Amino acid sequence: MTKAIRYFCLVALLIFLILIGLLMGPGNLSTSEILSGLLRSEEGSIGQTIVWTIRIPRILVSILAGGCLGLAGVLIQLSTRSNLGDPNLFGVGGGAAIFLSAITAGIITIGPFGVFLGAITSSLLVSLILFKLISSKDLSPIKLAIMGIAVGALTVSIGTSIISHGRVFPTQVIGLVAGSFTSSTWEIFRYLLITFIACLAITMVISKKFFPMMLSDTLSRSLGVDPIKTRGFSMSLVGILTGASVYAGGLIGFVGLISPHISRKILGNSPLQLVVGSSLIGAIATLSSDQIARLLFAPTEFPVGMATTIVGAPLMMYLALKLK
Repeated sequence: MTKAIRYFCLVALLIFLILIGLLMGPGNLSTSEILSGLLRSEEGSIGQTIVWTIRIPRILVSILAGGCLGLAGVLIQLSTRSNLGDPNLFGVGGGAAIFLSAITAGIITIGPFGVFLGAITSSLLVSLILFKLISSKDLSPIKLAIMGIAVGALTVSIGTSIISHGRVFPTQVIGLVAGSFTSSTWEIFRYLLITFIACLAITMVISKKFFPMMLSDTLSRSLGVDPIKTRGFSMSLVGILTGASVYAGGLIGFVGLISPHISRKILGNSPLQLVVGSSLIGAIATLSSDQIARLLFAPTEFPVGMATTIVGAPLMMYLALKLK
């Protein structure tokens, strides 16, 4: 099977999941009502409101958030040579979680764009701290994962403490620490779209630098690639992408971990293929998890992160057993 056919199958699966998101839900709308709402043939109808205000923004936001996580995951794994790399598992998303906890608790009051920038800045700060720790020590993948998990646990604890101090409703806490797209809007979609496209374009341009970095830093230097600068730049992109995803849907674990591994199996080890494939698979994984969370016990929803953890946690244990 050629790569073109494999990409076609992945895109077809994504379209299938989009159709599920459009046609199925607790609104009890018929197919004709959904199509009528989609085409806006009846202005102000319930079908149009549900489709264009609730379902389409949620689908698009979950796709872009998953793409951000998949891209962030492959950037960590390529730049650090750690097969256990995941942006939220490594605590990068925890920076945004702390900031959003302060927003949720009412400690900080700013506009929507300020919230978006604050989430990105907070995650960027954590990613740069993690990069500094990586650069100062020659860490094995297991040690790097342990350090990342510790940073992640610390940031989540701080965020949860802030929320507890603000006496926020439990549903808001669950949405932040376990993932939810119930609050998706067109405004969030626009912020995510610009962020994802910009980071994806930059990553595709620098992807050729990951070839020597996948082997060793010494070889990278001999071929004219500065591994420290490239790693630092990559971790900066990770912070931006992760902050954007947490802003959109909270902390969703393991998407960044599983996406590169699935991409390797399907599309090979080329860094450019991994970048594109991981972004696409991350989008598919997040959208499918959101549909499971939304429909399995409808009208009650469970956290999106629960669905991703069911797949991601066993995979991490398997990868840890294989590492020497």
